[in-house]
Amino acid sequence: MSALIDLFISFFTIGLFSFGGGYAVLSFLQQEVERRGWMTTERFVDLIAISQSTPGPIAINMATFVGYQVGDVPGAFVATLAVVLPGASLIILFAFFFIRFYERSTTQALFRGLRPAVVGLIAAAAWQIGSVSIVNWVSAGMTGICCVLIARWKLHPVFLVIGSAVAGILFF
Repeated sequence: MSALIDLFISFFTIGLFSFGGGYAVLSFLQQEVERRGWMTTERFVDLIAISQSTPGPIAINMATFVGYQVGDVPGAFVATLAVVLPGASLIILFAFFFIRFYERSTTQALFRGLRPAVVGLIAAAAWQIGSVSIVNWVSAGMTGICCVLIARWKLHPVFLVIGSAVAGILFF
């Protein structure tokens, strides 16, 4: 029961204080699961790959996977519920005010201030994941190729995941 309570508290906190979407939450999530000893960095990065390959938001998928690892099906349920609960509650509250106050200059200034913070959170997560994932010239090359393919030619991420999986089998 203690593990389920720990999962709930951790993922509720992550859900409550994670702004900017799934990728922005990765850094916070990684620190929490490693601090609690729930998984290694390498395992965490593997779960990111799995979470990217399955439908749904990455934060919810990660919560489900971590919860399952820690507490089987009940752990998956608790972690998923905990990470969704704050955001769902806040979005209902925000929607009420957002519709009424979006055009105000203060609201616009708030969003202009939040955008750089979100970029920083995503960059920090990319840095942390990259430091574990880019282990040699082959993985660095694969990373660069994926960046170019998605940024320049807007290649769908599914093709990048499939191509990278095949390249992983061939080169690793």
